[in-house]
Formats: sequence, C-alpha cells, structure tokens
Amino acid sequence: METQFKAMVVDEWTANSTTAAWRKWHPKFAVQLAAMTAALVDAAGIKPGMRVLDIASGTGEPAITLSKLVGASGHVTATDLAADMLAISEDNARAAGCTNIDFRQADAHELPFPDRSFDAVTVRLGAMYFWDCTKALAEIRRVLRQGGVAAFVCWGGLDTNRYVLSALGPFVKRRELPPMPADVPQPLRFATKGSLSAELERAGFSAIAEESRVLPAPWPRPPEELWQQFYDVAVPMQPYIDSFDAATREAARAEAIAEFRQCYDGTFTDVPIGVVVASGRR
Repeated sequence: METQFKAMVVDEWTANSTTAAWRKWHPKFAVQLAAMTAALVDAAGIKPGMRVLDIASGTGEPAITLSKLVGASGHVTATDLAADMLAISEDNARAAGCTNIDFRQADAHELPFPDRSFDAVTVRLGAMYFWDCTKALAEIRRVLRQGGVAAFVCWGGLDTNRYVLSALGPFVKRRELPPMPADVPQPLRFATKGSLSAELERAGFSAIAEESRVLPAPWPRPPEELWQQFYDVAVPMQPYIDSFDAATREAARAEAIAEFRQCYDGTFTDVPIGVVVASGRR
C-alpha cells in the first residue's frame, strides 16, 4: 500500500500540468496564502540567524519569506519532490533578491541531510501527502538540532473552511466525496482535531501544540479566476471534479463562483480558509 500511495503522490505532484499551474499562479498564490505563511512562521519561532529546512516548497513559498526573515546570517534550504518545481522556486527566489537560500530535490521520507542540521523545519500544505507519516516525521525530527522546532500547516475541515467548502460544496451536494481511509495522502487528512498532534507524538516530538484557525485569504482578482486557480492547483481533487458530466460540472462550478462572489469587494476575493497549525520540538 505504501508503494501505491507513493506512486500516487509522485504522479500528482510531478506532472507537467501541475508544475505549469503552480508557475502560472505563484505571484497571486503568495498573496492569498500570506496569512498562512505568517502562522507557520510564528509556530516555528523563526528568527534571524536560523538555519531552516522548508519541505514541499513548491514554487518558492514559504521558503522565500523564510529567507528574508532569517537574514544574511541565516540560511534556508528549500526542498521538493519535483525538480521542475524547484527550478521555478529558484527563479522566483532570484527575482526576489534572495541569496541565502539553496535548493535540493528531496523526499521527506529520506532526507539527504546529516543529523541535527537545522534549527527549524517548516511544512506548509505538504504533510497531508506523506505516504508514510511516521517515517517522514522521524526524518524531520532526525535533522533537527536538540530543541529545534518542526511546524506544519494543513487544511482544516470543511466545517471551518469556507474557501474549500465554497469550491467543493456544490459538487459534494450532488455526490459525496468518496470515503478514504485515514492514512491515505489527501488534502483533508489532518482536518480532524488532534490527528496531526497524535502523529507528532508517535514520532517522538515534545512540547506539541495544535490549533485550528480561520485566516484571511485575499485572492487579488475576481471570483471566476479564483475558481480556476483552485481547480488548477488542487491536483488531488481534479479526478473527483472531472468525474461529473459536463452539464453538472458547469452548474456546480457556477454555484461555487456565486459563493466566492459574496466575498468579492471589486479588488480581492477574500474567502476565509480554515487550517490546522501544529508544532513540536525535538
């Protein structure tokens, strides 16, 4: 089963279409998820001079933000499964003037770093896709110095997540999402309260903290574009959305856009997002 999960995640997140979508939407995505990045930074206790490992960096965030916060005396290592994603990340970091960041293709389950290499490890919207969570968290703990912090942000449940509920609700009311076992890598894997904390405890972390938060997520364009961005980057949800016939899919899409429009002020479509923020110390 682990091999099957690994193949699924690798196929989803290294596909050319995925990379192209993340490249296209990166600048606006960074604006939309700035509050999420700030929550991650706070949970990790980022300070100038720290050495930070960012896992699942995608096209550059939060690694670029982290590099600015640790300053010239600090350093950030950005990693991702997909080499093409990292190439985009490197371009974006260069454009942002970041010189204290390097890039390394890496699998969180087999991190290519010595023990106790980092003061902090950050994972924004990546832990849900660990196909062997125990193994990946053990690796994260291994590369942390004694007392170092690992911080995570994952999607919260639909009941607290207007953004995801607005996008998927019109589809779900027509046909429920297929049930998934608790350990399947998928976006809402840690939406249940305490589920991520339990994994951190099993991996040997201490001083574990977890909270559910609702954050602003201002998309700097109209609702129609926000829907398209959601579809393009929510790779694991695409098979479910595409499983509807064309007429049903378009009707549900129109309803989702109408939901988004309630949060549009003429400049930003600010649909709140629900997240789980968790951290633990080595």
